[in-house]
Order: sequence, then structure tokens, then C-alpha cells
Amino acid sequence: EVWARIKASGVRYHWAYDKGMKRLSCSFCVLASREDLECAARPTRAEAYRQVADELALMQSVEPDHRHAAGLYSAEQCARR
Repeated sequence: EVWARIKASGVRYHWAYDKGMKRLSCSFCVLASREDLECAARPTRAEAYRQVADELALMQSVEPDHRHAAGLYSAEQCARR
């Protein structure tokens, strides 16, 4: 319903939605889906991503979220290309 209203009104929206993003935020967002993390992957920041994920796991005393592990893997694969 929201997208129908946006398109009907002609309001401009961010180009990232056309690239497959479901929501916009930072590339390491803890609320992002796996697909959004992969779409926003920045291969040059793979090590920073790993550090952030490790710090979050330590601060929260929980296992790292698998969505973020998948995003890190994707970023590392892109960096190797």
C-alpha cells in the first residue's frame, strides 16, 4: 500500500530501493535482513565488519547473529574477486 501511494503521488524515493534494498540504514545495520546486508556489502570494510560483529557479541554476551555472519562472508568473497 505504501509503495502504491508513493508511485501514484510521484514522490521521489531513494534509488537503493530499486537495487533491492528493503530498508535504508548503515551497511552494518543490526536490523537489516541478510539480503539487505549482501546488497549493501562493502568489500573493503570486511575486517571492520568482523570487528563490529565480535564487539556486539561480547557486549551482548550472545552468539553473533547469523545474518551478519552471512553479510561478512559476502563482503569477504567480493574482496577476493
